[in-house]
Amino acid sequence: MLMVNILTIPMPDRSELALQLTDAVVAAAATLQRSGDRAFRSYGLGARAQSALVAVDQGGADGARPSEVARHLGVSRAAATTFIQRLEAKGLVETTPDSDDDRGVRVTLTRRGLEALLKAGQLERRLAARTIEGLPASSITRTVALLQELKRRLEGRQIAVVP
Repeated sequence: MLMVNILTIPMPDRSELALQLTDAVVAAAATLQRSGDRAFRSYGLGARAQSALVAVDQGGADGARPSEVARHLGVSRAAATTFIQRLEAKGLVETTPDSDDDRGVRVTLTRRGLEALLKAGQLERRLAARTIEGLPASSITRTVALLQELKRRLEGRQIAVVP
């Protein structure tokens, strides 16, 4: 049996741990994005299209403004408008004049868009369940809490870059 004195194993410094955590989060997010894209493509949607449909759905019965879709996607209003036009061409959303703003429009889901969103949501839940299969619930809970805390800290800090 191999005996290791844990006092002789050097621990990475905090900055190295921070880099390792960042790399792991970025790699996991990229892999999740690619996996989601492949799965959603089977329904004719990319992950971004599915996210846009979610944003439109969150607008409620009146629909969402393009600016709300843009915020949800993290893109400019112009980029969101172009994306909305593509979804409209696919028959997933429709635009109507905004009754509150003569210059604006509201985006709502079509029946086809709602069906696609529901199917994609079911697929997303199945993928998520499959991804965590076999992992202890306590580890998942701790990881979620850690990532939420990391997000909170990143949002709360303006980190100055010093050359």
